[in-house]
Amino acid sequence: MLAAAIATLPAKAADTPSMTAVTALPPGELPVRVRVALRVLNILRIAEVAGQGRLSIEVTQRWTDSRLRFDPIARGFARADYVGPDADAYLKTIWTPQLAVDNQTGDKTSRTMAVSVHSDGDVTLIERYESDFRFAMNLAAFPFDRQNLTLSMSLPRYAKQEAILLATEEDRKLSDVENTLSVADWKAERPRFANEEAVGWNARFYSRLNATVQVLRHSEQYILRIFVPILAVLTVSIFILWTPELTGKEKGTQIFSSMLALAALSFTFEASFPGAISLNTPVAQIISLGYFYLIVVLLSDVVLSRLIAAERGHVAAWLALQRHLRWALPAIMAIVCIGATMRALPA
Repeated sequence: MLAAAIATLPAKAADTPSMTAVTALPPGELPVRVRVALRVLNILRIAEVAGQGRLSIEVTQRWTDSRLRFDPIARGFARADYVGPDADAYLKTIWTPQLAVDNQTGDKTSRTMAVSVHSDGDVTLIERYESDFRFAMNLAAFPFDRQNLTLSMSLPRYAKQEAILLATEEDRKLSDVENTLSVADWKAERPRFANEEAVGWNARFYSRLNATVQVLRHSEQYILRIFVPILAVLTVSIFILWTPELTGKEKGTQIFSSMLALAALSFTFEASFPGAISLNTPVAQIISLGYFYLIVVLLSDVVLSRLIAAERGHVAAWLALQRHLRWALPAIMAIVCIGATMRALPA
């Protein structure tokens, strides 16, 4: 990659263009086009409920400034490279876009810089750092959700008539996500770019470039941890329906013990997976329906058992209804739970 190549080249002050302060916009056609590429080196943390994440990123900016042109034959090289402190010092002497990430909430740490200036005035600025960012999260499909981690980049010092951000096809090819991430429960896709306008405090319009990395949760890792315990608790209803020799008191004890187990699972899931129960997720829906289902199973079985034992009305009809409910109630609950899960699956 370009960053690694630049990092291996020593900066030679004697072989570089003159470092005279240049702060005005580059001369020529306006707006100045600042091309941006993004590489996500690592996703260190995703806090879904808080709507925050910590990323290690590499942002590449490219623009052209004719004032930085030089004669490659006279100087003996076609490109001047600056790395680390030399890059920071050099950037203070030239015009830079002053790119900002609007949803960045933390300071930049582990920051490294590299700058390349070509003889035709093309400038490449590569900045690599870690920081915290704020994201809009939607956990309605947990644990089958996918989240969009969007970095909103803008040029707060320059209106869109002066400078704009864009991502060319070359920049999109350079943009990528590393395969190995610190967040083991997620898989990330390549960044997508979209331009939009932002209104500044002085009612001027500014250029904004949104770089979105979509992350998909590994939902299969949650089956054993979430759905199997819920299924184990709800299977008590089958035992109640298919064991007629149990007394009403024994059945009531079993059902209320299962409801307490569901409540304990709710607290456990919320502590282990924040938002799993407090938000309208499939897990929360299944547990809520589970309470209702267990009560229906208990009432229907007890009422029918009493009617049959007392020989009131059409006993044969009550027996037929009881036999059908043994299959119908678990089947209806299974269909409803599967439907709630299928609605949450990504398209």
